[in-house]
Amino acid sequence: ATAPYQNVATAAYTGTLMYEGGCLLFRDEENTIQFLPVWPYGTVFNGTFVTFHRPGKTEQRVVVGEEFQIEGQPVGWPTLSAPVYEPFQRQCGSPAFVVSRVRPAN
Repeated sequence: ATAPYQNVATAAYTGTLMYEGGCLLFRDEENTIQFLPVWPYGTVFNGTFVTFHRPGKTEQRVVVGEEFQIEGQPVGWPTLSAPVYEPFQRQCGSPAFVVSRVRPAN
């Protein structure tokens, strides 16, 4: 799922991406939190890694299964009201999280 870039980050988690059941999910093992990242427009997932697009910055690669820190804000599915998000909510079932920044875990 992608959406316009939002600079606001109210939460940060360290964990890994996992691709299961056609859903690219993030899991923070320490806090046992799982959510569906909503990436900024221009971000690309190729099945092995995500090329994270942050406007005005160098693109970053995040490999599925590699630990990293993700920053952004949780959003309710009603906030993402466009019909394009309905399949993600239905298929993946996890809460949505709008991604603002990513960086290595260490």
